[in-house]
Amino acid sequence: MYHSFYHRFNLKNVTLHPGEYMASQEDVIISTVLGSCVSVTLFDTMNHWGGMNHFLLPETDVSLRDTQLLLKDETRYGVYAMEILINSLLKMGSRKINLKAKVFGGSDMFEMKEDGKGIGQMNILFALKFLENEEIPVLSSDTGGSLGRKILFFPKEGRVLVKKLKSARNIRHIAKDEKKYEDSFIIKKDSNDIVLF
Repeated sequence: MYHSFYHRFNLKNVTLHPGEYMASQEDVIISTVLGSCVSVTLFDTMNHWGGMNHFLLPETDVSLRDTQLLLKDETRYGVYAMEILINSLLKMGSRKINLKAKVFGGSDMFEMKEDGKGIGQMNILFALKFLENEEIPVLSSDTGGSLGRKILFFPKEGRVLVKKLKSARNIRHIAKDEKKYEDSFIIKKDSNDIVLF
């Protein structure tokens, strides 16, 4: 996590990278930049606090373990990132019945898999199915497409600002960072539209 100050809003800003999450009762901004990754924001409508995660893949791939690869930082996977975010809010005093979700990201930044689904699409489907199974309603979403997104989440209000990153340079930069990040978690043993959600 990277801490800074967002002068435009006069608030402390915490930037999440893939595999990170944050739940907060404070009046802060939780931000991130997404390509094929997905972020889910959860807002407690009763207590007026919330949290956000940033995950790279839906869940661990058992076949990776079979090829003697070690996995680290499990919160890079949606299944863990969602559980830990929900549990963090419950520890703060939230009740699941009061949680509302918003889902962002899942752009097509990489090649499609054999089944026609890219990483972004798989992340979106996972997040929506997970939230449905947990009976947490999704109030809004901005997912898919081919553009990156910058997300600003205000956990005291449940408000999210989304800025689409349209320039080819931004898109290449996000894709490069996500690919580098994806490669880093497997170790071999030997623009300008801002939308309020």
